Amino acid sequence: MDMNRLTQRSQKALQQAQEIATRLGHQQVDGEHLPLALISDPAGLAPRLLELAGADVDALAADLDADLDLRPKVSGTGQAAGQIYVSQRLKRLLDAAEREARRLKDEYVSIEHLLLGLVEEGGTTGAGRLLAKHAATRDAVLGALTQVRGNQRVTSATPEGSYEALEKYGRDLVEDARAGGRSGQQGTAGGTAA
Repeated sequence: MDMNRLTQRSQKALQQAQEIATRLGHQQVDGEHLPLALISDPAGLAPRLLELAGADVDALAADLDADLDLRPKVSGTGQAAGQIYVSQRLKRLLDAAEREARRLKDEYVSIEHLLLGLVEEGGTTGAGRLLAKHAATRDAVLGALTQVRGNQRVTSATPEGSYEALEKYGRDLVEDARAGGRSGQQGTAGGTAA
């Protein structure tokens, strides 16, 4: 996979996965570190997609933590400072994410592609089983992605900020009118002062 095709948030998620592995004393960054990194940002895209898919993100995080806690740890003189490896499985996951990006006709590999790559693993891995257990199926994640992203494509290294832009920064004037008129708009032109 060409790492230059990763969005900034995807790069950050991989860095966080590495930090999680280092903190836990693991020698490799693997497939269970990545989803934990993806959902560790409460304002990020992955928690939003998972919630819309019907997952309990906190319970998923707890299950991922428990799974990672069972892995062997290296400490002391056997662990070289800052020396951590990317597992072959994580490399395959990144390749799967890149395929998802191409399938969706996106130019960059974003958070949703990483999540879809993890979901694609299904019951063959710990992360895949945990995602399935928490309702994160391919169809559910794609449905959530359609809600969040609509028909937008990933054409820059920073696409996540534009998702749901209308909901974040706009106002539904029809809804405002139904709720009682021009809230906060009193004393505008056409009104008379007493």
